[in-house]
Amino acid sequence: MVRSYEMPENFKEGLIKMFESLPDVTFIWKYEKDDAEFQKRLPKNVHLKKWVPQPALLADSRVKVFVTHGGLGSTMEVAYTGKPALMIPIFGDQYQNAMMLARHGGAVSYDKFDLQDGQKLTMVMEEMVDNPKYQERAQELLQILSNQPIDPKLNLMKHLEFAIQ
Repeated sequence: MVRSYEMPENFKEGLIKMFESLPDVTFIWKYEKDDAEFQKRLPKNVHLKKWVPQPALLADSRVKVFVTHGGLGSTMEVAYTGKPALMIPIFGDQYQNAMMLARHGGAVSYDKFDLQDGQKLTMVMEEMVDNPKYQERAQELLQILSNQPIDPKLNLMKHLEFAIQ
């Protein structure tokens, strides 16, 4: 529903400024369109991909921060992999999802209109990459989720079986 290639140009420019400010960080950007001209505007540390296997990416230990709009799928995947997230909600439940993870301390909820501010975006990203508290809090949430007294999958299956009967 939300495609990054349709993002306003001033938002893209803010992201590009952040990428340029962090040359030692590799960024993988899910960009749903082949756009050779846009690729030329990006520094070498940015890789555009039409599709990324999100669960596999999140499972990689090299991922330090995951940037997402905060849909329910991404929110759950981030929580269950113990990764810090920069959440930029666009609409719907994404605002509540972003605030929920931010409340736990492993995520930052970032206003989409501040994407155009490359300097602010850089400061937030640097803080998240450099400060171990985000990783620690994300791992704490993972431990809480992993140690629930009732397994969520089992609970769902029991409810489904009950409804079918």
